[in-house]
Amino acid sequence: MSQDKLALIRQSLAAAESSIKTAKQLLSELETGGMKPSAKDLPGETGVFDGINMITTSGDSFPVPTNYASKSLLVIGDTLKLVDEDGEKRFKQIEHVKRLKTTGILHKKDGKFKVITPEGSYNVLEASIEHFKGEVGDEVVLQLPAGNMTASFGAVEAINKKAVPEAEESDTKVPDPKPTPKLSPKPEAPKADPKPAPRPVPKPAFKPAPVRPVEKKPTPAPAAPVVLGDDDLR
Repeated sequence: MSQDKLALIRQSLAAAESSIKTAKQLLSELETGGMKPSAKDLPGETGVFDGINMITTSGDSFPVPTNYASKSLLVIGDTLKLVDEDGEKRFKQIEHVKRLKTTGILHKKDGKFKVITPEGSYNVLEASIEHFKGEVGDEVVLQLPAGNMTASFGAVEAINKKAVPEAEESDTKVPDPKPTPKLSPKPEAPKADPKPAPRPVPKPAFKPAPVRPVEKKPTPAPAAPVVLGDDDLR
């Protein structure tokens, strides 16, 4: 079977499901005289919200999705009903208790978020903190059950981001670089005329002194011996 045929079958099924859903809705409106029935009139389990679950009168516990509890601002004591709607189980808020609005500071301990208020410390849903992008130290607008100040949970209505102290701001700012002063160029010293390099003095060539012949003087002849007579010895 080609992919085109498979895609056509899927589109036909989706259109058929949409038509059936619309037909059921029209039929329900006709049966109720055009008025949509309230959640109270729908069949289902009824219970009280305890901050995390819906507890029925018989003691059964049904976990309430955190996203729904966060968006609906559920507080402890609100009455819910678990009904079957379009083939799915859904929670409906049918009664809510009187609220007290207060403010506090967001903290985190043992991996869980808490809000410290003048009335006390209250747990809050992590889904609410993520929705408002809250951080530890932020101011939280909290809704509490007015008749139960000892409740363990509160509903987050809004989060005001904490103000950064001036000291912190100054630490995080990078100081503007100071402009480098422009220095006027120094006048160039007059260049001296280069002195001519001394010319090399040629060394005189070495000439050996002339050898003069030694004149030989004639050897004088030995003097004749003098013979002394007897008269000379006197």
